[in-house]
Amino acid sequence: MRRTFLALAVALSLLLSGCGGGQRDDGVLLYFRTDPADQSQVHGPAIRSQPYTGPAGPGVEELVDALLAGPTQPGLVSPFPQGLSLQSWELADGLLTLNFSEQYGGLADISLTLADYCLVLTLSQVEGVDTVQIQSAGHTYHSRSHQTMKPEEAVLDQDLPEEVLTGAEGED
Repeated sequence: MRRTFLALAVALSLLLSGCGGGQRDDGVLLYFRTDPADQSQVHGPAIRSQPYTGPAGPGVEELVDALLAGPTQPGLVSPFPQGLSLQSWELADGLLTLNFSEQYGGLADISLTLADYCLVLTLSQVEGVDTVQIQSAGHTYHSRSHQTMKPEEAVLDQDLPEEVLTGAEGED
């Protein structure tokens, strides 16, 4: 069990390493999945950002709309399923709860993780948002290890040991 958890944690950290992708101090960023078909990004970050170009001071709905509209920069793709829509949201005591349509429930494994953290990294820039909880058709995912997510949980830039990068691991 411990080995499985460690393997999942290492895989997530490898996929999200370098997510920061050129943050700017003067603007809001939208986070998208790096295009898996882009062979120049094989060993790069799984998530990168692009500047938000809408009206200043965007709120939850404006940022979700921008994410669902998809990226405008080459090399990025939307991690969200077709037809997805935001049904409702609530911000209380720093917790932003997003309720998406049932299409979000079709995501699993790393696709779910990448979509989750594109939302978390983007929406944590909204004033008052500390943590994010994501639901599909009013239901939370029981497969997640935890239901509320923070942007700090995404490994943005970390030096990993050579054994992790090469996959070499000592046997117990």
